[in-house]
Amino acid sequence: MTEAQLENRVVAYVEEYLESGDTKELIECFGEMVAKLPEGKDKAALGPIFVEKAIGKGMEAKADVTRERIGAAFAPLAKGGFLTAAALRQFYNDTFEFLEDEVMDVPFAALHHAKWLAYVVHAGLLPLGFVNAILSHLTDASLIKPALALSGQVGATFMAVSVLRELAKLEDAEALRARYQEARASADAKLDLVALMPEDAQTAAAVAAVLEAAELSFLDQALIEQSKEAEAEAEKAKMAEQMTALEAHLMAKLGTSDEDGDTSEQLMEWIGANCTATDEAYIARIVMRCVLETSTTEVPPGPNKVTKQIEKRKAMLLKYAAIKSNQSEVLRAQASCLYEVQAYCGRKGWPAGLIKKLFYNLYESDIVFEDAYSVWQEDVSDETPGKDRALFQVNEFLQWLAEAAEEEDGADED
Repeated sequence: MTEAQLENRVVAYVEEYLESGDTKELIECFGEMVAKLPEGKDKAALGPIFVEKAIGKGMEAKADVTRERIGAAFAPLAKGGFLTAAALRQFYNDTFEFLEDEVMDVPFAALHHAKWLAYVVHAGLLPLGFVNAILSHLTDASLIKPALALSGQVGATFMAVSVLRELAKLEDAEALRARYQEARASADAKLDLVALMPEDAQTAAAVAAVLEAAELSFLDQALIEQSKEAEAEAEKAKMAEQMTALEAHLMAKLGTSDEDGDTSEQLMEWIGANCTATDEAYIARIVMRCVLETSTTEVPPGPNKVTKQIEKRKAMLLKYAAIKSNQSEVLRAQASCLYEVQAYCGRKGWPAGLIKKLFYNLYESDIVFEDAYSVWQEDVSDETPGKDRALFQVNEFLQWLAEAAEEEDGADED
C-alpha cells in the first residue's frame, strides 16, 4: 500500500464510521490494514490520519452527533494501539497554534475542539492540565462570539472551561470534581485557570465568576466561597470609603439652618454619582447625622435651629429614608435616622427636651413613619449609645403615638 492509498483508505473508513458510529467495525477495519502498511509504518500511524480527517469533517458537519462519534472513537483507537498520547499531544500543539485563525473560518471551532478534547481527557489519553500547555498563548484571543462568553471571557479561559463543561456530560459530578482537584494539584500538568485569564483579570475572583457562569461551581466550592468573602470585604471597604467621603462632603456643603450651602438637588446628584456601593439606609443615616450636626453652632443646640435645618433638607431625608418600594427597607432607613437623633443628642449632652422635640418634628413632617418608631423602640441590636436615656426622654411621645394609633383603629371600626 502506498502513502496515498493509505490515506484514501483511512478517509473511506472515517466516512463509513461517521455514518454508522460502529467503533468495533472501525477497529476491525484498521486491524486488517496493518499487514498492508507502507514500509516503515506501524499501526500507530493510522490514528493521527483518522484524527486529522475526522476532525476536518467534524468541523463541517451540521449534526452534533457526528462530532460525538469522533470523540467516542479516541479511546477505542488508543486501546487498539492505533492512537498514542504522543500523537494527540502533537496534534493539539500544532492545531491550537492557529486556533484563532481557524475560528475566523469556523465560528464554533473552539467549542468543537473543546468537545473532542474532553473525550481525550475522559479517556485518560491526556491530563486535564494539558489545556494550560496548549492555551497559554490564547489568553487574549477571541475564540467565540461575545454573546456566548462566560462571564466576559472569550479566550483561553473560555476554552478551558468549555472543556470542563463537556467533561460534565461524560462524567458524574464527583468524578469530575476529583479530576479537577487532582489537576489543580498536579506538579507535572497543573490546571491553572488563573494563568489562562487575560492579564488584567488574573484573579481567583475572576475564575470563580467564570465557573459560576458555566454552572461549574461544584468543582471548586472553596474558591467560590473565598471569592464571595473577598468580594464582600472589598464591597465593605468601598462602602466605608464612600461613607467617609459622603460625610465629609455633606459637612462641607450643607450649610447651617441660616446659611445656604449647596442645594439639596446638587447634594443628591453628588450622592448618586459617588455612593454607588452604598445601601440607602446607610446614606439616610449619614444624611441625618450631617443635617443635625450642621444645623447650628449654638451650645447647646436650640430645637428651633435643628428643626429648621431638618425642614430645609426634607427632600434629601425623604429620598433616602422614605421613598422606597420595599416597606421593610423604609422602616430600616427611618429607624437608622432615629438612632442618629439619639446619637446627636447624646453628643450634645442630652439638652432638655431636644430628642422629644425632634422625634415629634420628624413624625409631623412625614419624614419618619409611625411604625419606624416601634422598630427603633424594640430594636436591641444597634450599638448606638444612650438608648435607655433616649427611651426615657421620648416616653411621653411614644405613649401619645400609641394612643393616637388606638384611637385611629377605633374610628376605623366604627
